Amino acid sequence: MQPDRGSEAHEGRWLAAAGALVALASVARVHNAFAYPPLQDFDGPGHALNVFALYQGTLPSRQLWSGFHPPLYYAVGAALWRVLPEAVPVHAALRLLSAAAGFGALAIAWRALRRFVPRADAAVALALVASAPVFAIATSMLGNETACAFFTTAALARLVEIPARPLRHAAASSLLASLAALCKSTGLVAVAVVAATYPWRLRGSARAAARALLAASAAPLVLLAPYYGRLIAEGGSPIAAVRGGELRDGLGSEMAAQLPGERHLSDYVAFPPAALLAPFKEAPGLVRSVPGLLYASTWADGHGQFLPSARRPVQAAAAGTALLGLLPTALAALGALRIARHRSAYPGVGPLFAFALLLAAAFAAQTWAVPVYSAVKASYLLPALLPVALALAARLSAARGRARSGLRAALLAIGAFATFVTWYGWWA
Repeated sequence: MQPDRGSEAHEGRWLAAAGALVALASVARVHNAFAYPPLQDFDGPGHALNVFALYQGTLPSRQLWSGFHPPLYYAVGAALWRVLPEAVPVHAALRLLSAAAGFGALAIAWRALRRFVPRADAAVALALVASAPVFAIATSMLGNETACAFFTTAALARLVEIPARPLRHAAASSLLASLAALCKSTGLVAVAVVAATYPWRLRGSARAAARALLAASAAPLVLLAPYYGRLIAEGGSPIAAVRGGELRDGLGSEMAAQLPGERHLSDYVAFPPAALLAPFKEAPGLVRSVPGLLYASTWADGHGQFLPSARRPVQAAAAGTALLGLLPTALAALGALRIARHRSAYPGVGPLFAFALLLAAAFAAQTWAVPVYSAVKASYLLPALLPVALALAARLSAARGRARSGLRAALLAIGAFATFVTWYGWWA
């Protein structure tokens, strides 16, 4: 698809505006890394103990709640701890590692999106993603989610253009997907999509498809089988590979005490007004609704973990981001429909959206199996930022003239507002 660039000067201004917003978001995350209190991150103490264990040269204890998480993010964090001067606080360095992984994923997505949409539309869409509260909060906290998103985005971006002789290509893509799974178990979805994509592309030849499957399976077998095999052996079930700590500890005392305690099918279709007007865990009815809490943790601080949610100005500002988030959410949905209807204009993106659907299905299954509000966390879906950004950019590129400029301006304004709302300390 040839992008409609318009005049270079006009497009250049939009690129500059989007770049300025990304730069502003980057500055905000660096500030957040130092300003946010230590160990207040979502599951922060557990993540910190994992890093500390590897810093001491031992594997994280399986007896601890977070001990079942894959070790790659923690190993990199421990290495960073070793080389940084003592003047740099460890908690800030680990948060900066999360931020670097998140913005690295955006850089990879930028290269991939330019194949399908004009550069300005790609830049505006990614600037909005960089500013969305789910991304802002995840890149302000220590945790393994953005590391998984980085490697997953790198693997998915390679699936857009597979060469005629893809064996080396398949091996490299599966290596990236395996690294994602070594950061967080959601990366296993990327491993499955990568392993299926190459044989599917070569389905005309059974021999070529078998070779591609073998090339795409080597890295997961070597890198993942020892770790996840041990989890399965200890847990006595394949489900233990992704829910080791929950199965072992009976959900843990803290999680077991969380609402709602059980879920019903109606919880997957209910969308209470609290998701827009009071997006915090204390809001009545919100903790039951999967789409409501998912939306609230995308466009605000749905779990009340980051912002000082007890203050009314903060509640009003967070409700503002939730209301404004309706526009990009609708645009992304329309963009996905456009891609489905005009598949010839977006060749090679099928695996990206297959991954997004599989990740959403796994997320829904997890929220059913673990019926607590903290299991419904939008940052778990950050590995799907590439297909989401593509859908948003595709809808932008479909607009023309003033409508297109208006949408670009609106998304950048929403991003700027969200960046200031999630700039920690602004409300002090």
